[in-house]
Amino acid sequence: MAEIAVSAALGVVQIFLSQRNPKPKPNIVIIKGDLETMRAYLKDTEQREQDTQGAKDRRNRVREIAYENEDALEEFMVDMPQHFHEHRISIVLHNIVHKVMDRKALHRLSSRIDAIQAKIKAVKELDSFLTSSSGVAAVASSSRAEGVLDLVYPILNNDELVGMERRTTDLFDLLIKEESRRLVISVVGPNGSGKTTLIKKVCESERVKGHFECHAWVPHSTSCKDTWEKICKEVPGPPGANMEQNLVNHLKHRRYLVVLDGVWKDDWCNSIKKLPDNGNGSRIIFSTCRRDLASECSNDIYNLDLLTGNEAWKLFCKKAFRGSECPEHLKEISEDLLTRCGGLALAIVALGSLLSTTGSTPAEFRRVNASLGSNMEGNSKLGIIGSVLQKRYFHLSHNLQCCFLLFCNFPEDYSVTRGRLIRLWIAEGFVEEKRDKTLEEVADAYLNELINGCLVEANKRDFQGVRNLDRCDHLSHRRIAIHDTFTNSLKSKEYVSRVRTLLMFGKENFTTSEFGKALERFKFLRVLELKDAPLETFPAEVVNLTLLRYLNLRNTKINEVPDLVKKLQNLETLDLRQTFVSELPRTICEVHKLVHLAVDKINEDQGRVGAGVFSGIGVLASLQKLSLIKANKNQRIVEELGNLTAMRKLGITELESRDGKDLCASIQKMKHLSCLHVTSRSKVEVLDLDYMSTPPSLLHRLSLEGKLRATPSWISELHSLVKMSLKSSRLDGGLIEALQALPCLMELQLVDAFNGKELEFRCNSFQELRKLEVEQSDHLHTVLVHEGAMPNLQKLTMRRCKNLKLAPLGLNNLTRLEKMHLYEMSEELITELDNLRTGEYHWMIDHIQVIHTSCSPVNSTYPSFRNLSSFARY
Repeated sequence: MAEIAVSAALGVVQIFLSQRNPKPKPNIVIIKGDLETMRAYLKDTEQREQDTQGAKDRRNRVREIAYENEDALEEFMVDMPQHFHEHRISIVLHNIVHKVMDRKALHRLSSRIDAIQAKIKAVKELDSFLTSSSGVAAVASSSRAEGVLDLVYPILNNDELVGMERRTTDLFDLLIKEESRRLVISVVGPNGSGKTTLIKKVCESERVKGHFECHAWVPHSTSCKDTWEKICKEVPGPPGANMEQNLVNHLKHRRYLVVLDGVWKDDWCNSIKKLPDNGNGSRIIFSTCRRDLASECSNDIYNLDLLTGNEAWKLFCKKAFRGSECPEHLKEISEDLLTRCGGLALAIVALGSLLSTTGSTPAEFRRVNASLGSNMEGNSKLGIIGSVLQKRYFHLSHNLQCCFLLFCNFPEDYSVTRGRLIRLWIAEGFVEEKRDKTLEEVADAYLNELINGCLVEANKRDFQGVRNLDRCDHLSHRRIAIHDTFTNSLKSKEYVSRVRTLLMFGKENFTTSEFGKALERFKFLRVLELKDAPLETFPAEVVNLTLLRYLNLRNTKINEVPDLVKKLQNLETLDLRQTFVSELPRTICEVHKLVHLAVDKINEDQGRVGAGVFSGIGVLASLQKLSLIKANKNQRIVEELGNLTAMRKLGITELESRDGKDLCASIQKMKHLSCLHVTSRSKVEVLDLDYMSTPPSLLHRLSLEGKLRATPSWISELHSLVKMSLKSSRLDGGLIEALQALPCLMELQLVDAFNGKELEFRCNSFQELRKLEVEQSDHLHTVLVHEGAMPNLQKLTMRRCKNLKLAPLGLNNLTRLEKMHLYEMSEELITELDNLRTGEYHWMIDHIQVIHTSCSPVNSTYPSFRNLSSFARY
């Protein structure tokens, strides 16, 4: 979309103005104003005029102008890269040497800006969009969103309600349960999941109709006023000028049921709150795809999950084969097609209905499968799927639209971690600065909004986008994503001079020299994603990409970074994890804009090893993530860390005992620190860290690997701590007492951390703990869980505790325990559990769904793995 191109151009203008003070600056300011006007114009017209050829032509012209503006400024920035000088003499010498070169570059820039202004004037004359940007912008977002609401989506028929039986019962019980207060019930799920159908089926039942005196069904509305008008039509009250008050008075003494179908605006909560709570058992139901809105406005939330595999298959066969079984020769392709629907009932119905009219041959089904990702709008049935997705898409701000469309570049079913995704968004310029928030925090809020809007699927650390929108072509002008073959992909691209992002996901073997030669054509790159690429050395051509903001070389075979990395003065993210880099060059301290610097390698023991750094790292004041680096007392690294007050994540290895006090002093200055990983030089080296009086209050992840004399006293003050890992601590006592009252602790890992004989979890301890892992506690012989301890524990893992021969006492107190894994444990323990599950006290472990066990491999008469859960008895 053209608006994205204009926003990107504005981002470059902003960077340009903040970095330089060239003579044509007044012209740049004028260009900035014109771009802001064009962006406002595009917001107002893109949806209202999307069907006219003239509107499309004007948007294309605007996009091309934005690209030209971006190209002109970035070409100038490449010709005149920024240089940082420590001495005034070097600044003078640099200015003398570059004077003529700079004058030529300035002249070229001025000429191009004049040409761009002429084109802007021509578009203005053609379209007469001289409306002030403020006036246009005021109506932009509302006109766009309201235009989308005019789309109408079909409701599933009763014969298409596969899997609804189990859902209608739960919703029905919420509606008519004996509770006199007014309840607000939200039904949450993606568009096309069947929310409207479910509510309609329940509310139209005779029992529900007879239970309420007044009924109102209000389809999606564009405003609160429109909502009230529709309720008044459904529930006619006495006439009067004050519509809202009359309706409230009319409902005050009646048991009513109001259904708001398709709630998506925040201010709709106000409409809900105005309806009277009359103590008559009234109910309000609303459907939404926004989980955050449901949490804010409702008493009960009903999450409408997607169809299960069996339910989806049943519905698909019902529509595609008119209720018959799927022919054997079509099963494989049918399963592929069904996967594309993602469990959405409406998508399955639309696809099945289309297939029922095509030939029942694998070739015909494959033709439909091939067309799904390219042009759904050309087919009236598949267009439903596209419309459902577009409705969600056009409700987003333009920043979120950009972020969402980036998913188009990833291969199908590709998962990406939260951190990687956020850093890509920032490097692309999609994240808007907000007062008192870092870009990472703003981007994190963007991601949560996409998740709440059911546009992104979240699975613990990884995310996938719903990517069936035909909008990706607008981003592809500036981005290349290589999924398969590197060589052919780049040879066929003629417009590489415009490319700003190169993402590689293929596994094809190519040499570093081949890649470097191809890279010479991409001099304006901002983002270079080379994770898992078959690179043996750092491509020398990368250091000439002076506009580069993001460089990911994770899981490649490079072993060093060149000194010329200092030329990358715009670099913000450098990811060198899982490489063979053991030391960073001294010149890394000259890359002043670095925000994220991640480096480590995996040693033979599968442990993470940090990289060495030189003195001077403390000058990188923008650093928010630094991990893993080696501590080096001679270079004063630990003390320098105290200068990095913006730090959010810090990982440091090979710490000596004598460094502990300095490290604590540095950490106390990092008020925003959220993650900390510290490893000692060896397993016998003591981590002497008990020197913090005011630890970072925002710390939520802590990992300490090394011997501890005692649990540091400041750990018990970490009230935001969510995840903690202790390895090789070898503490005899006091550990559980120090941790048990932490209010937010959800995951605790103890590996060779507890040397005591008895682990006792007292009443009311570890109230929020979900996962507990105890490994290599050689002296442990008793685990005791009191009633009220760890009430939310879901997974317990114990490994290589060779002297533990009795099952943990009090397992029946862990009522929410779902999984218990006991690996490489004693035969006596496994025997006792086996007797317990088959004996009269089996009720003590019946609630645990999964119990996996294995004995120590030496002299064991048991198989290496057994399932002892209660379900295995039958």
